[in-house]
Amino acid sequence: MRAARMVVVSLVVAALLAPAAALAAGSAPPSGRVYVVRPGDNLETIAKRNGTTIPALAAANKIINPNLVTIGSRLKIPASSSSKLPARLVAHPARLALAPRFDYWARVYGVPADLLKGLAWYESGWQNQVVSKTGAVGVGQLEPFTSDFVANQLLKNPSLDPKKVDDNIRMSARFLRFLLDRVGGVPGLALAAYYQGLKMTQAGKFYNDTKTYVAGVTSTRAQFK
Repeated sequence: MRAARMVVVSLVVAALLAPAAALAAGSAPPSGRVYVVRPGDNLETIAKRNGTTIPALAAANKIINPNLVTIGSRLKIPASSSSKLPARLVAHPARLALAPRFDYWARVYGVPADLLKGLAWYESGWQNQVVSKTGAVGVGQLEPFTSDFVANQLLKNPSLDPKKVDDNIRMSARFLRFLLDRVGGVPGLALAAYYQGLKMTQAGKFYNDTKTYVAGVTSTRAQFK
């Protein structure tokens, strides 16, 4: 990482930093091209200028922390697409019926519902019977040690069972809240920690497959907006 060229820009003040001439463009440039980051840019202004969204832009470029923009970097502008639920979800009413439970537990623990839904869809397709080769269970693919940590330490409720779909969604939401709190509320970093662990994420070290995972979940998240 070229620290001298790294610009950290708050998304809250993004509109104040964008060049007026660029924001005044009459139509969005075509997708599928490359944009070179300039001083004053951030993902929000770049997304607006190019007719896309922050999640889509982050996913297309495997960006874990959208608050960090490197001057001179070349970003791929993704093709625009309308948000809609995954076809495989719509085709399975029993899975689709879980949506209100995601909304409920996301609200309880203060996490973005679309982030929780996107993560769970990428992990399991909202199928609680899925068990990974490492023993990760259910909708949120919770590892046994993660389930124990959430149930016994975060929620103080050892009776929670990750094999029960509502408990699994609840535990996934609470764990995501825990991770968001530890990484400054940045969704990409929370996803990285969900995948590779918190310690390595806080150290700023990311595997290539972690970047792919974050990009995948971020892209999937857009379908649940």
